Amino acid sequence: MAIIAALMAVATPTGINALAQAKATAVAANFRTLQQAVIQMLIFEKTPPTSGEILDYIYANGYVSTKPEGFSIYYVDSDKTYVIKYTNSDIDAVKVKNINNSVELDSSDGKMIIKIPKS
Repeated sequence: MAIIAALMAVATPTGINALAQAKATAVAANFRTLQQAVIQMLIFEKTPPTSGEILDYIYANGYVSTKPEGFSIYYVDSDKTYVIKYTNSDIDAVKVKNINNSVELDSSDGKMIIKIPKS
């Protein structure tokens, strides 16, 4: 029993860390996919949307094949930028930033974001 308990004590943190890293990798990949979709939208659309559900628009117009959970996209008129935001709090931002260095933290709420200039 002591041997099994010792093995579990070693394996459990390793397994939890592997799951956290896998989730961070998925979030970083979704950021990259959405970033590319917004850039494509800006290239192909004469008047890209600046209000409403921009993620829904990107999905409906075929720029992405699925809508990832926990993300939103909005336009900031004062900066003329689109912002992709991860709205959940279940991921270590450092792990995501190590995978995708375009990710930064929103100063207003600490959520992970990527900013894409309109022009």
